[in-house]
Amino acid sequence: MSPKFTDSIGRQVPVCLITGLLAWGMVANGHAFETKPSTPFTDKAVEYIRRQAQHMARGNSKVAPEFFSSLATANYVQSRLSSLNYAILGSSKQKLPTNVEECLQKKAGICGNHVAAFLEISKRLGLRTRPVEFYFPGADPEKNHSHICAEVFYGGRWRLFDITWGTYFAKPLSAPDDLADVVGLRASRDGRSWAITNQSDLWYQQWKASGLDPLEYLDDQKVDILRGRRGTIHLRASRREGGREEFRPLHQPNFFGRNQADRDYGPLVIRLEKPTGTATALHLDVLGKAGQGTMLVTSGKQRYTVPFAEIQGGKTLTTKFTGPVAKQPVTLQAIPGKPGGVAYVVFRTITLETR
Repeated sequence: MSPKFTDSIGRQVPVCLITGLLAWGMVANGHAFETKPSTPFTDKAVEYIRRQAQHMARGNSKVAPEFFSSLATANYVQSRLSSLNYAILGSSKQKLPTNVEECLQKKAGICGNHVAAFLEISKRLGLRTRPVEFYFPGADPEKNHSHICAEVFYGGRWRLFDITWGTYFAKPLSAPDDLADVVGLRASRDGRSWAITNQSDLWYQQWKASGLDPLEYLDDQKVDILRGRRGTIHLRASRREGGREEFRPLHQPNFFGRNQADRDYGPLVIRLEKPTGTATALHLDVLGKAGQGTMLVTSGKQRYTVPFAEIQGGKTLTTKFTGPVAKQPVTLQAIPGKPGGVAYVVFRTITLETR
């Protein structure tokens, strides 16, 4: 389960949950979902933010205009998409928003909604942005949890914005727009002191009162980090029975490969951690696929490739090893047929079996 605490009405509500299929427009049975409805609330937000950023940029030629646009967008999203409102909707059994337009209309959202809105508005403003996702391992897979921020590129570098907390990270004794990226923050001993946060936000106050750490991603050493969905997700066995080990993404992405043809987005790799070592077969429960390419399964020196043409949604794909995995981590990747292309596989579970 996602981390929960009691809201102001006395109900247990999820803190932050990112579901790959919902948040990033995954596929099912090989078909991508894409709709383009009218977006009056988003249109209004873009024009409002554009005017604010243009006003702030006047007479501030030494400050990057992207800084004002990013900050205005972050302020707008955090102030309009209330996490507390989202919790109240959930506790009263009302329909939760499922896209940016609905979030703006209902004035409700949690971290995944915040970043989706930030990215959509930023794109319309001409900013170069990408999501930064954090996946934290719990004491067991059921207690995994996640958070998501965004980075904006200007002045030759990326800059981190945590939309949920209204936070950005200003380097000391530097220009106002000289912000840190996630790598620099985690490498610095003083990264927490750089945080400029809207601490008056009620959701922030509730987190602090509950003893939770809004900025845990700055120094947690076991967290998996995806920048533009590029990185590695480590899965631990969620169930072992007989000669079978089941690996199921819990509050983690349920795909591997590259799911967006954008220069700032890269491939996601799935890594199965600490298998028992006697497994000689891998079973992939496929939900769907997109793009063209090859699936690559590796374990130590063992390498196996599967053309995308042999992968079918709704089917189980089996890869047989020539020998036991011998406690070597098993990785799954998708290699696009063309450099920079899209190729990814969505799955439900991965099972290692001893035969």
